Amino acid sequence: MKRFSHKHLPRMVCDIQVTPLLDLMLLLLLTVVVLVPILQEGPENAALAEWSALSSPDKTIELLVSEDLSLNLAGNRIEAKDMIADLKQRLIAEPLLGVVARVPPTLLAPRLLEIMQALHAAGVKRTAVLVGTSSKS
Repeated sequence: MKRFSHKHLPRMVCDIQVTPLLDLMLLLLLTVVVLVPILQEGPENAALAEWSALSSPDKTIELLVSEDLSLNLAGNRIEAKDMIADLKQRLIAEPLLGVVARVPPTLLAPRLLEIMQALHAAGVKRTAVLVGTSSKS
């Protein structure tokens, strides 16, 4: 009969391998060191600088949208198809022009989106939307 000895049985080793852990930590540290300066100069700061430069227009005009979707630009009735051309001409004369769009509370979001897209197409960079009736002076 053969005798079994404990010397020949496999032993369990419970050691943590430190080298792969250190490699991973150094890789993460290097990634953070490289990415932090890049993220600080990223598009968020550029957009914030552009927004602060565009935040206050020199002159504003009012675009009044009535319940029946007729438009008044600076007190004059205007057709929707002529609004973009009129705004482009005004922007040539005053590049820092702002437009305040006063819309009724019942205006649906897709209609407001169309108005804002028309303002963008005209090149207006400074816009505001007010919900309510026209101002009484």
